[in-house]
Amino acid sequence: MEFRFAEVKDIDSLFELEKKTFISPWTYSQFEYEIKDNSFSKLLLIVNEDELIGYIDYWIIFDQATINKICIKGEYRRRGLAQKLLDICFKEVKENECMVITLEVRTSNEKAIKLYQKNGFDIVLTKPQYYSDGEDAYYMVKGVI
Repeated sequence: MEFRFAEVKDIDSLFELEKKTFISPWTYSQFEYEIKDNSFSKLLLIVNEDELIGYIDYWIIFDQATINKICIKGEYRRRGLAQKLLDICFKEVKENECMVITLEVRTSNEKAIKLYQKNGFDIVLTKPQYYSDGEDAYYMVKGVI
């Protein structure tokens, strides 16, 4: 397995995995923006023999970071791959001297919430009807320093 940052050639694969995984998937153009235009974005992939297995999208903006998405292909879940993506993210965030990492997560996504809490994130507040389908989100924060 290889960990590498996304390139324009990866957009089709990202978009296909996104559509199969999320209730409210990002559009093709959102991935295109993250890779081509967003200078804050880090879109790290896990690839196995040219197959996209998962990714994490996070931003580093001055002294803070935001995790936007973590995605692992269904048949590769429960193998610690999301944790490996988080570990790489945390290392880079620390190297960039960020003070805090934030994220939003669906209140129904118990597995993700447990993963984030295991990694030091705390639920700070609930954002009502945050997602396009009306579901609430937890806003979670982790101090880095």
